[in-house]
Amino acid sequence: MTHVAGRGRRALGSARSVAASLGGYLGLAIVVALVLLGIAAGVLSAQRWGPFGDIRVWRFLGEGLLATLQIGLVSMVASLVLSVPLALARLALPRPLRAVVVLWIELVRATPVLAIILGTTLFLPRSGLDVEAIWAATIGLTLYTSAVLAEILRAGILSIPRGEVEAARSLGLSYAVTMRLIVLPQAVARMMPAIVSQLITLIKDTSLASIAAVPELVGHARSSFVFFGNPAETLFVVACIYFVICYSLSRFARRLEQRRPA
Repeated sequence: MTHVAGRGRRALGSARSVAASLGGYLGLAIVVALVLLGIAAGVLSAQRWGPFGDIRVWRFLGEGLLATLQIGLVSMVASLVLSVPLALARLALPRPLRAVVVLWIELVRATPVLAIILGTTLFLPRSGLDVEAIWAATIGLTLYTSAVLAEILRAGILSIPRGEVEAARSLGLSYAVTMRLIVLPQAVARMMPAIVSQLITLIKDTSLASIAAVPELVGHARSSFVFFGNPAETLFVVACIYFVICYSLSRFARRLEQRRPA
């Protein structure tokens, strides 16, 4: 029965994967068809697509894309490093200190990401710190994402059966060693799809850094369409770039979820 149930779950997961792939490709096909229809109807001028035949435009957008990926990846790595002590502190610290950690996490999570980015990009230079705008935005995204990931990891830790923790402690392992060798690896594995999903959100949130004059993808796109006068076409291309990145990460997260043990 267990073997049959396992095959059923794998078949269901495969069917969902195929359906998700078809849905993604169908959505992209519909968008492309609408663009072509707009060009044919004269709503979208074919001449405004002309700049995308120039390699310099793609190189310029590529520079913004590299900045976007830099902000996203650095923020994610730093957030993962910070989220672990935050999650453990919320679980293990004495009540007064734990209240401070809880207040910090909830305050950051309740604050709009744009407000945090603007706060870091405006406050850090005024405080006397020589921080470039791109790094200030990275710090802001790290503060927000670390608080979100701390809650994800906390949920993963609480999902581990308490008997495993008690068994490890009965063998003489300390709390720190139990968390490092037994609990955290399982918690991270269980929550990996959610972590990757948060990376997708983080990649999209990097676009907010353009409000603070950070030269990332949307900021470069704005400079491009102001120069060429083709905002709709340029933003469509940028949206396609974000779609390729986020959809690829979404597929990766789905595969991780399918491989996760029941």
